[in-house]
Amino acid sequence: MNRTNPSIIRTGGDADIAFAVVVLASYFATFSSLQSAGPYKIAILIGLGTAYLAIGIYGYAYCARTKSMPLSLLYFGIQIVVGGLIVFLGKGAGFNALVLMPLAGHAVVLLPRRIGYFSHFVIMLAYVVAVFAYSGSVEVVWQGLPTFTAGVVFIVVFTQMALNEEGSRREVVRLLNELTEANQRLREFALQAEDLATTKERNRLAREIHDGLGHYLTTIYMQIQAARAVSANDEERAQTILVKAQNLTQEALADVRHSVAALRSPVDGHQPLADMIGGLLEGARNAGIEPELIIHGEERNLNPQTRWTLYRAVQEGISNACKHAKASQMWITLDYSRSDCVALEVEDNGIGPGEYKEGFGLLGLKERVNSVGGDVIIGQSKQGGFAFDIKVPA
Repeated sequence: MNRTNPSIIRTGGDADIAFAVVVLASYFATFSSLQSAGPYKIAILIGLGTAYLAIGIYGYAYCARTKSMPLSLLYFGIQIVVGGLIVFLGKGAGFNALVLMPLAGHAVVLLPRRIGYFSHFVIMLAYVVAVFAYSGSVEVVWQGLPTFTAGVVFIVVFTQMALNEEGSRREVVRLLNELTEANQRLREFALQAEDLATTKERNRLAREIHDGLGHYLTTIYMQIQAARAVSANDEERAQTILVKAQNLTQEALADVRHSVAALRSPVDGHQPLADMIGGLLEGARNAGIEPELIIHGEERNLNPQTRWTLYRAVQEGISNACKHAKASQMWITLDYSRSDCVALEVEDNGIGPGEYKEGFGLLGLKERVNSVGGDVIIGQSKQGGFAFDIKVPA
């Protein structure tokens, strides 16, 4: 029988009452069965019983609370001696050996298994010595020993069962508390996940508005500005530029519809990426920039989200070149030559990055690339202008 942690045992209340009832029942049976006993002997028995009862309640409780092995051994040493003296002085009247039996249960609670077994042996030895001392007969010892042994075994087994039940109950309570805490944490994580999903969707909407509609508004603004500049001297050219601006508004509307569709469902389409990018180059030309699209290798099938990310990256590069770069040329390079990734490089010959500030466009570009597992490097181009290099998984 394993030793159970004393902290799970109730040392007061019902346990103390049970101990006191056993001892008092033994004493009542003893006094009712004694044929003759002088006042001196009765006083000693009462004194020993009082000491045994007090130590059994308060001493046991203190040992269980402190979990001190030396104090527990001292407790059993005193109680076994006192209990043996009670059995000896009572001379077995009313089976007063009953007073020793609660110690067997205490041993299960307070002592490790091996020491507990030894204490049970010492308890039975105390019974044998006490009975033999007052009777002087081995036969008397053998007559009462089986009953006493059976009582000790019963108490040991019953106490161990009670300990196991108490331990199981506390384990259920512990698991229930852990489950409650886990449910609470899950609720908190669910709220955090909901907030994160909301923030992610807001960022996605912001990127779509900036990269799509923002690009077209920038190009239209440049067209109108150019038309105003030439309207006084070349009205026909100004009208041509305004017609292009008007066409761009139609393209902007189409892009808004495309973005809304992309937000409702995963991006799809069978148009080659090169053709999609080619449709953006006219806006750069209208802003006075000569773009060049360079493709290395054969275009391969990319997942829709990756294709859309590369498309939006080119769109952002053209918008930046039109608004900030003061460039006359730009180069867009798509590289399919590597098997593990697709590379996109966008560069111009403008004023260069300098100490550029990361606005919504570049921030959205990084977020898009990161969302598909890619990397982006922003810096100076070979021609001294602005450039960014993107690599996404193939």
